[in-house]
Amino acid sequence: MGYFILKLIFRVALKIFYSKIEIKQPGSLPTKGPLLLVANHPNTFMDPIVIASLFQQEVYFIAKSTVFNTPFRKWLLGKMNLIPVYRREDGNATAGANEATFEKCYQFLQAAGTLLIFPEGNSFNERRLRPLKTGAARIALGAAARSNFNQPVTILPVGLNYAEPTRFRSRLFISVAAPIAVSQWAAVYQHNPSEAVKQLTGQIREALEAQVIHTYSQEDDALVKQVEAVFKNKLVTDHQVNNSAEEFELTRHIVSSLEFFKKSEPERINKIQEKLTAYLSQLNQLGLQDQLFYDSTGKRHLGKWLFTSGIFFVLGFPLYLLGLLTNYLPYIIPAKVAKALTEEEEFVAPILLSTGIFTFPLFYFLEGFIVWYLTHSLILLLLFLLLLPVAGFFVLYYYQQIKKVQATLKLQTLFFSQRKLISNLMQQRELLIAELDLARQQYLQKI
Repeated sequence: MGYFILKLIFRVALKIFYSKIEIKQPGSLPTKGPLLLVANHPNTFMDPIVIASLFQQEVYFIAKSTVFNTPFRKWLLGKMNLIPVYRREDGNATAGANEATFEKCYQFLQAAGTLLIFPEGNSFNERRLRPLKTGAARIALGAAARSNFNQPVTILPVGLNYAEPTRFRSRLFISVAAPIAVSQWAAVYQHNPSEAVKQLTGQIREALEAQVIHTYSQEDDALVKQVEAVFKNKLVTDHQVNNSAEEFELTRHIVSSLEFFKKSEPERINKIQEKLTAYLSQLNQLGLQDQLFYDSTGKRHLGKWLFTSGIFFVLGFPLYLLGLLTNYLPYIIPAKVAKALTEEEEFVAPILLSTGIFTFPLFYFLEGFIVWYLTHSLILLLLFLLLLPVAGFFVLYYYQQIKKVQATLKLQTLFFSQRKLISNLMQQRELLIAELDLARQQYLQKI
């Protein structure tokens, strides 16, 4: 009962925390086991929260034993369906402890349970799938072998793709692969269990790689991000991309094309990267972003746009002020808590989410009590409580519009005060886009 209440709370919290959550899946999600979920692990505790919220049934999780380091945590995490696994790198692995963990997993899957494991073993905020541990394959094959492969054990790979992992109101795209039937490896397992584990781990990796943006190094990812910053808007427009799944495929094509040219024309890629770095460095020094140049093409009537923006700011200011006064503290406290508790960006989002679950209801209750105390009107109280989240979201939108106007005015000011510099940047941008577009066309012809 407690698990499903928590899941309901987190489902609501996730819908608030992310501006958009999109899921791509080949069919309906399985509603019963034996089911082993495997996923990439870029965002620590946020990842199991997100995945568990997708499924109707209760999901159990495998977590490293070091988080069970106090009696209270051991009790609490046990209630939250976490099962400890003992790893060599944590210095507490024993044959007996891990055998007990595996045995518990076998029994759980045999009882038609749903189990989640992150086979990378650690959480890193990278657009790259790290080497996989063999635990997922060993658990799946071991559980299936208990019934001589007569009970169908299924593996379901899930890819988590966070647009900006630490940012409130960012986007999340979840890509679910086709299920993997463990029974395919029955014959191999009976003759050579180690080979079956190796083959199944390879299959899991192949399936997971297809569900995530997988770059081969931090340097490659840095180049991909540079190309995205300058060229992706054109691709989105040209291909009429209107959802996260299509945008995800665009980025995967960028990764593939850069890898293709790195092998076939490395000098060409190096020169493109040098030009991208020089252009983006100049923008950074001026405090500008490439998006401004893209947006400015649609603002031909700049005066009219600024005028309507000014009217919006004046008319919207009372609601903005109300939202700021009533939502600032519950909004900023989670950020302060996250900053105090961790310097690792992988932990920021789950801390923001978990703390916000407490701060917003608490402050809304206190503010509602003040309104009730002052008015003794149930109607005014209900209207006020309904207005609180609306005003909070309006503050974010209002602030974003202010930043857009400031950035546009800054670009216009620079254009008049340093016309030659801005014209040169715009020319660099046009040449880069033309060069990248030519490379894209050549890549499509060659594959």
